[in-house]
Amino acid sequence: HSADVNGADERLLNENTDNCEYEVESLIKDRDPFYRCWLNLGPRLGQAWSDFIYDYPIKVLFICLLLAGLCCTGWYNFRITTDPVELWTAENSVSRQHKYDYDGLFGTSYRTCQLVVKQRTPSTFEVDDRVVNGVFKPDVLREVYDMMTSIESIKVGEVQYSDLCYKPLGEFNKTHPSEDCATLSIFQWLDNDRKLLEQAGSYMDRIELCSEASALPQCLASFRGPSSTHYVLGGYDADKLNYMDASTLMVTFALDGSEDKVDDILKWETKMKEYLLQQIEERTELSIAFSSDRALEDEIDRASHADIFTIILSYILMFVYVGATLGDFHSSVSGCFLHSKVLLGVGGVVIVLISVVSALGVTSFAGLPSTLIVIEVIPFLILAVGVDNVYIMVQGVQRIVNGKIRRGETLNRGVVRGIISSMMKDVFPAMILSSLCQMVAFALGSLSFMPSVQNFAYNATIALLVNFLLQSTLFLILLRVDLMRMVEKRLDMLCCVKAKLRKPSRGPSRWFIEDYLSKFLFANKWISAVVLIFFACFTSANLVLIPYLKLGLEPTMALPTDSYLLKYYDIVYTDYRIGPGMNFVFKSRNGSELDIYDNRIYGELISNPDSLLKTMKKYGQSPEFEFIKGDGGSFMTAFSDGWLDTSSCCWNSGDRFCSSIHEREGCRICGKRNMSKETKYKYLQWFISDIPRTDGSGCSKGGAVSYSNNAVFGPSNTSVVAGRFTSSHGVLSSSSYFITARQQALKLAEEVNANNELIEVYAYSGFYPYYEQYDTIVRELAVNLVITILATFLVATLLLGFNLHASLCVMLTVTMCAVDMMGSMVYLDIPLNALSLVNLLLSVGIAVEFSANIVQSFTVSKEGGRLDKAQDALVRTGPAIVSGIAMTNFVGVVVLAAAKSQLFVVFYFRMFFTINCLCVAHAVFFLPVFLGFLGENSK
Repeated sequence: HSADVNGADERLLNENTDNCEYEVESLIKDRDPFYRCWLNLGPRLGQAWSDFIYDYPIKVLFICLLLAGLCCTGWYNFRITTDPVELWTAENSVSRQHKYDYDGLFGTSYRTCQLVVKQRTPSTFEVDDRVVNGVFKPDVLREVYDMMTSIESIKVGEVQYSDLCYKPLGEFNKTHPSEDCATLSIFQWLDNDRKLLEQAGSYMDRIELCSEASALPQCLASFRGPSSTHYVLGGYDADKLNYMDASTLMVTFALDGSEDKVDDILKWETKMKEYLLQQIEERTELSIAFSSDRALEDEIDRASHADIFTIILSYILMFVYVGATLGDFHSSVSGCFLHSKVLLGVGGVVIVLISVVSALGVTSFAGLPSTLIVIEVIPFLILAVGVDNVYIMVQGVQRIVNGKIRRGETLNRGVVRGIISSMMKDVFPAMILSSLCQMVAFALGSLSFMPSVQNFAYNATIALLVNFLLQSTLFLILLRVDLMRMVEKRLDMLCCVKAKLRKPSRGPSRWFIEDYLSKFLFANKWISAVVLIFFACFTSANLVLIPYLKLGLEPTMALPTDSYLLKYYDIVYTDYRIGPGMNFVFKSRNGSELDIYDNRIYGELISNPDSLLKTMKKYGQSPEFEFIKGDGGSFMTAFSDGWLDTSSCCWNSGDRFCSSIHEREGCRICGKRNMSKETKYKYLQWFISDIPRTDGSGCSKGGAVSYSNNAVFGPSNTSVVAGRFTSSHGVLSSSSYFITARQQALKLAEEVNANNELIEVYAYSGFYPYYEQYDTIVRELAVNLVITILATFLVATLLLGFNLHASLCVMLTVTMCAVDMMGSMVYLDIPLNALSLVNLLLSVGIAVEFSANIVQSFTVSKEGGRLDKAQDALVRTGPAIVSGIAMTNFVGVVVLAAAKSQLFVVFYFRMFFTINCLCVAHAVFFLPVFLGFLGENSK
């Protein structure tokens, strides 16, 4: 393969020139003086730079290593972030500000762990002339109950579940702390009494009653709140609401979200996972699934570690390929070792690694966290585009050396300087063109509002810059050493052994491109026309497909194929009958305190259709807002229409509230006529602090459990600073539903704000910050692609001597590659998200590397007509593209097909493979033919 890259073009090698180099000056003699001066600048700069490196190799080597070492010192501050909020949302984004505001007003949300159980073989059974699902069989319920109690008994040292669980009553009840844990299960309807399961008719009567009305006093949970049906049962018909047909039991463990308990909670969740994984193996009659707040992150981390070997193997194969194919192909063993460049290839790979490590060091020093995207993609990017310069430089040297060998000239140390100088004079302009285009393109990608894309752009730009500088310095020194070895006839890796210099053979790629492909493409104009028409139709078809790009990233895609979470998500998507909770938060627009009885907020006492509460109810029943399930928890409605109107609830003795859980001696029913503002707020605070009774002898409608933190009262206790009305989303079974649900909630909040000058309302749910990226991701993609492609055009125009014709060819090819990749994502089922956005930016960089070198070769070609210049450019540069960049990428990418995570298979194997195929096709097939038809005809 090496000769594909380094073999000589016979037409050029037979010319009577000292070093068989391009005579750029003669090619532009007909141009104006400014054009000649500008195009001569690149070759002369390359020649002068080469001479400087040759004269001061030790000093240059020392400075390079010193600067690389300084860059790496930033690693002391290196950290990896996996926090989705930090990855996908900007610091000043609306969702992140809402999250901070919500947590500050109402406290951090509690964590949850959930156990889901079904029968492995579905069945039914009859009890008291009723046929119910087999999941309600006593033996099934006993097994689930035993698992639940075993989980609650898990300890972390001396810390147990009752110390870590979320307790809705909080400071209101210190008597029985273990009973205050907010564990939602069907067993709360049975008073958590296992003995009731011995009485089939009795326990089924209670279950049927409570499934219909979970807020009844006898159905309230031990923590004095309702164990709502849709949180404990699943798989029933959502339209008929026949809960006895439910096929799924759910148990939810709520854990305190306080930061001081996080470490113990994480350990407890780990032990819970170990226990349930064991239960999955032992309880063969049940289908068991579970999840926790940390489960998805843990499984993604496990998948990443499981695929480390695959990733390392991918990079190793790429490194081995570069080292093995960098030299010339030869029929004899000694000739292969003499012309091989294994050590030089290793040096080129080490330079790539230094570039990546230095970039990470610089960004870490600047305080930027690294991401898995950067760690997994940047090495691939730098090796993919950086290795091309290595192949081109070695190709330039080999072209000159092989020409001297064919002409029988003597090779010794004295000619090394001239060979390297001539090579740099030839290839340095192309190196600057491709590298600068890529650096500018990725640097402008940092204008993105998405932190993960910004981080990638910063690291890519710095890594490309360091890689270019090291290739222009350190690699030149290595090339000088290797060239001295070769002219002294010493074998690669066996420097003590000498061999005879022989004429190398052409490799397969050069043989194929020079003898077949180039002649076929330019055989006649009809073949060229067919090629152009095919690519034009292909790009047009992909352009039409772009609007059909799906948005999102399914959680299951990030999981390994053997993850226990796959079963959990499958049950969630099929059996759940309610989605995530949500809140409508209201506060004053001008920062002042609010009267919650204001008609524009509550709107019940005096009907106001535009009030927040009425608007929530109205849109909750509208088909336009199918993923919002109405007013699920207005504390004002529960207070006014429930607690205040119930004679057993509001009792007082002067200014003292008499709760029904205590003796009410000397107390009387609250007066409700002509209530003053102070009295209304006093009653409201009593309601929020009232603990419900579960024995039916007192008030069961107290709001201490459900509404204790739904309002933030002002200092005077006659107003509120902020409040929230709770609701819920419908079942969200895919990322597209999550995106739509969030957009519907935001639209509802906008409707309220448009009709209300007093208050500011925003919708918030825990998943909103993760999906905010999809509000702008299409615009982000369009802006980034347009900016990077335009930047590529401007840089190419500048470095090609203001040759607009050539620059437009580069821009057209890069644009076609980007369009074709976006269209391909539709039929390859690759959604648009931050990962694919980064990969699309990467495709621009690779397309620039492929096309810029072809156009540069076409521009300086000595041939006369367009067709001859295009064919010459393909023969001269095509093998370096195919054997250098393309094959290196293919070797590394194919291995990723064996990754366990679908994330790697879809976004790295499938997408990288497609990017590589499209860029090769456009650079080797389309671009030469296009240049032959429409390229500049003059020299």
